[in-house]
Amino acid sequence: LNTNKMVIESLNSNLFLVFGNKVKTPPLSDGCLKGVMRKQIMDILDTMEGYELIEESISPFELQKADEMFLTNVISGVIPVSRYRKKDYSKDLSKVLTEALNTKIRD
Repeated sequence: LNTNKMVIESLNSNLFLVFGNKVKTPPLSDGCLKGVMRKQIMDILDTMEGYELIEESISPFELQKADEMFLTNVISGVIPVSRYRKKDYSKDLSKVLTEALNTKIRD
């Protein structure tokens, strides 16, 4: 959490939440790390039809409202979160992003 009590990242990864076709990640101005993988995923999302990328502050309450949650870092790539508290998440977009990232790296 930052000083405004907004979620900015995990211990060593950037955070993304999926709400339907909207993908939300905290803005750099909130204090999250300007991660290399964060940028790569944002670039991929910008080219994908059907998804809207939003850089906006994330309150702790939104974590359990999301359809999907995933983390990114340069070591592990895309890390889907399967469960937080009592909330189970899908892994649909994180799988697609992992495939797109692998394709991008190979090319």
